[in-house]
Amino acid sequence: MNGKKQKGIAASILFPVAIYLLFLITARERFVGTGVLRAILIQSFMPLLCAYGMVFGRSMRMLDLSIGSRIIASSMIGGIAAMNYHMGLMGFVVVTIISSVLLGAICGLVFRYFRIPSIVVSLVIAMIFEVIGSKVTNGMAFLKLDKELTILGGVPWNVVVIMITTLLFYCVYYKTKFCYNVRAISGDEIIAKNNGINVDKTKFLAYVVGSFFIGIAAIIQMSYATSMSAQLNMESLSMSFKPLMAMIVGVQLQDYVGLPAGIFIGSFMISTLFSGLVALGFPAPAQDIALGIFLVIAVSLSTNTEKIGELIAKQRRKKLIT
Repeated sequence: MNGKKQKGIAASILFPVAIYLLFLITARERFVGTGVLRAILIQSFMPLLCAYGMVFGRSMRMLDLSIGSRIIASSMIGGIAAMNYHMGLMGFVVVTIISSVLLGAICGLVFRYFRIPSIVVSLVIAMIFEVIGSKVTNGMAFLKLDKELTILGGVPWNVVVIMITTLLFYCVYYKTKFCYNVRAISGDEIIAKNNGINVDKTKFLAYVVGSFFIGIAAIIQMSYATSMSAQLNMESLSMSFKPLMAMIVGVQLQDYVGLPAGIFIGSFMISTLFSGLVALGFPAPAQDIALGIFLVIAVSLSTNTEKIGELIAKQRRKKLIT
């Protein structure tokens, strides 16, 4: 292991620790204790799972902001089916995941055959799926889950789900032909197409495979909160921002710690940031401002990685010359 990678691993670990210590010092007794750390860890699960679902498309420069509406719609469909037809926990899990995959397939089909930019597809689909989430509850726009169906939302079962899902994501991302094609397209789409890779099919599968992980996120979210409220007027878009930042951080760190670990570090950092702001008494608007600033920084670093690398290399060459 070279020195550069060792420094990268150390920085990847120390950065979230530094953020936690910063709030521990400033918020003091309101941020101390294993209870706070446990809450931060649990709150990082949702961005983590959603980022797993988003990263396939992002690798091919596709941005999907409809995941919030799909989480709401699929979890409500799964919850209603499980309670109305007495399907139990397994039925809730299976129906929710199938619903999420089907909704993701719809997104993929629209993107593939209508040739609409992914960001536009996600906005249009989000509005449609928000209405679905509202209508499946007979207009109540709210669903309360039976207690026996919420087992996966608490410790240790949510941790078990996260560990199994992370292992599955690792296998899919590093061991499948699908993700080999994803990485090839991310490098150069034209070259990938000339080498026989079906780009349209791979992008469609990115929605489908990603929606499997979105379905698991829907299960964990619904089980943890024990209820779900429908969102309208594209309010569900806000559910995409934390996963987006976690994913961007994970992509930046993947050369040092691997993508799953990088995404987890990003999710933990974001959860720590918001928990710290709450402990310091910051109101919701201030938290939104912090989210926006963090998002701008994360996206800027992601889109300018090559330029930053070139600048650092240039500075090093100047030092060597002098």
